[in-house]
Amino acid sequence: MKSLLHLTDFSEVARNAYGYAIGIARHIGAEIHIAHIYERPYASIAYEGGLSAVVDADMDLRIRTELKKHLQAYAASVAHEGIKVLTYLWGDLTVWKPEQYIDKIPNITLIAVGTRGATSLWHGGLFGTNTARLIRNSPLPVLAVHPSNTYSPFKKALIPVDIFEDKTIPFVQKAIEFLKPWTDICLSLLIVNTPYVFYDTPSIDKFLEKVKEVVKHDNLNLRVYNDISVEEGLRQAMENEKADLLVMGTHSRKGLAQLLFGSITENVAQHIAYPLLAFPLEGTIS
Repeated sequence: MKSLLHLTDFSEVARNAYGYAIGIARHIGAEIHIAHIYERPYASIAYEGGLSAVVDADMDLRIRTELKKHLQAYAASVAHEGIKVLTYLWGDLTVWKPEQYIDKIPNITLIAVGTRGATSLWHGGLFGTNTARLIRNSPLPVLAVHPSNTYSPFKKALIPVDIFEDKTIPFVQKAIEFLKPWTDICLSLLIVNTPYVFYDTPSIDKFLEKVKEVVKHDNLNLRVYNDISVEEGLRQAMENEKADLLVMGTHSRKGLAQLLFGSITENVAQHIAYPLLAFPLEGTIS
């Protein structure tokens, strides 16, 4: 990873995610690009008997001048000695449509955002529901950071899997490749059995055999948790395993961050106050 993109709305939630991103950048030797997206001011003018909207250039200049000061102060608000930090102001772009802006910065491999997560990852995050939309639409991995999270080198990551999903093993390989800079990390594939989706032992054993054939990692194991729901199973697993990262896959642009659990959608992470690394199951990572 060479570059991280951090999207900010200048809130304390975002600032905490910025500090977290600094920790990752320092660990892997990457640079950080901070971007704030704003709406440019428009004025209406008479045009051929009607009204037309044009950018109010003077007002836009004043807004950009002020926002640049905020960005500079924001960038300096977290110690980042030895890390290259660059700032950007983008007008009239859509936060949850990263195809509009990721090509503006070369070698971006991760988007880091803050999420309030007090009641739901998907409601009240960086830009309200835009955090969920970003995860759903991003062709790059997205790291959503809760205000209670502080960075330390990852020691244990849980990777929830659906053993009947064709994309599961390629997803696991992609996650392992991404996490290579954390050389001592222990990776646990996680199966959550619920009354509605229950994986029997023979099927689990068969899946594990397939994984061992193609996935090579010295610290990879499999854990099975039983709970009333996937959400509670994930919470129980993160707490009991003392994991510091949750890695999940998303079916890009197919529902609200549809996870590896098929029909389970945003409810999986509603109350999970852990760093969430979301991978698109479609596409590639540069």
